[in-house]
Amino acid sequence: MSTKELGQKGEDLACEYLVNNGYKIIGRNYRINFGEIDIIAKKRGLFADKTIHFIEVKTSEKESDFYPEERVGYKKQNKYKRLIEVWLGKNKFPQNYPCQVDIIAVSGDKVDFFENVVSDN
Repeated sequence: MSTKELGQKGEDLACEYLVNNGYKIIGRNYRINFGEIDIIAKKRGLFADKTIHFIEVKTSEKESDFYPEERVGYKKQNKYKRLIEVWLGKNKFPQNYPCQVDIIAVSGDKVDFFENVVSDN
């Protein structure tokens, strides 16, 4: 399986996981010249908060020795902050709209969800 196919499979499993856990997918593969956001989602339901979740998907074929949080370092976090600013602006949301960056790790058929991994500091 190519890297691109593996990534696509991981993103599909991540979307399935999110939908099954009460999220609505509002965007996928948002690209601009300096980066990409894999998945953009919001919680569904009458009493759900309005936070927008910007989700980075990390996929591995094997479950062993897979630590996705180590793959989203300082540079990637700063890039995500800039990507979110652009997305919010282009979609006419105020820059202080509630949002967070999450990671979904897909290893084999196992899906792990790490919420709010980027701090504002």
